[in-house]
Amino acid sequence: MSLPHSDYLIGAIEDLLPTVNFASHAEADPQMVFGPRIIPDYQLFYILSGEAEVRIGSERCILGPGDSALYGPHCPHKLTIASEVVFIGIHFTYRGPSLEPVHPAFSIESCSEETLLSSRRSSYKLEIAGQDELELPPFFTIPGLEPIMMRIVKEYLNEQPGYTIVMRALMTELLAVIVRNQLTKRPKSQEQRKIDPALHAINKEPEKNWSVAELAALCGYHVIYFSSLFRKCTGESPKQYLISERIRKAKYYLLSGDKMEVIAERLGYASVHYFSRNFKEETGLTPTEFKQQ
Repeated sequence: MSLPHSDYLIGAIEDLLPTVNFASHAEADPQMVFGPRIIPDYQLFYILSGEAEVRIGSERCILGPGDSALYGPHCPHKLTIASEVVFIGIHFTYRGPSLEPVHPAFSIESCSEETLLSSRRSSYKLEIAGQDELELPPFFTIPGLEPIMMRIVKEYLNEQPGYTIVMRALMTELLAVIVRNQLTKRPKSQEQRKIDPALHAINKEPEKNWSVAELAALCGYHVIYFSSLFRKCTGESPKQYLISERIRKAKYYLLSGDKMEVIAERLGYASVHYFSRNFKEETGLTPTEFKQQ
């Protein structure tokens, strides 16, 4: 039986509400085989040591330390352990109506080798504001995933009060890291390259009260065309982007222990009062509340 290749649009990244269904830190002996099978949710398989062959549909990849595989409920897959492996496995859903884990074991389906080899890998895509849809990779190597994944495993195993909401937060962070890594590999579109001088200027000098005309001039375009292009590429107006960049830097300075007066002056605000009001409009919190949380 051949399963059709399908594209699945998961939705906008801002709307994700991931639920962790199962998380483990485990070992597997050489020649152990998981599958061929189809799971009811999504799984992130991360190797700490050893080597394993992962087949997702007809695609095959040999994974070593630091490598990951990501596959979903619509595609047959198979894991074959080549040498003793220590790994982290996390089963999750991208948008779970409930925070309570639903163990996937009871809904895993076996399939034949023929089905595995004749099927094509399904692709899973996210909507990213101001950009084209982003396909999540089936195989990848991203530094820094292990600490987040181990925290998810510990929360899952210990079941301390509030562990489900903590797992959702950590899983959201993990997915954001994966998405950001993929975005850095994307070649910039011609339209995005057109506004690069303005973005660079804002990021370098967020304290400057940039006018739209000044930013448009840096890019060599008329104000109306530039404003339309900027919003299309970033999802924000130039003015709002400047405010967002200021608040992003303000968060960093606040967590670094800088005083509000210093931060306000550094970011070009005329007064602490104006800075605090702007900060609350953007985040829903005052600078003091943000720092306490």
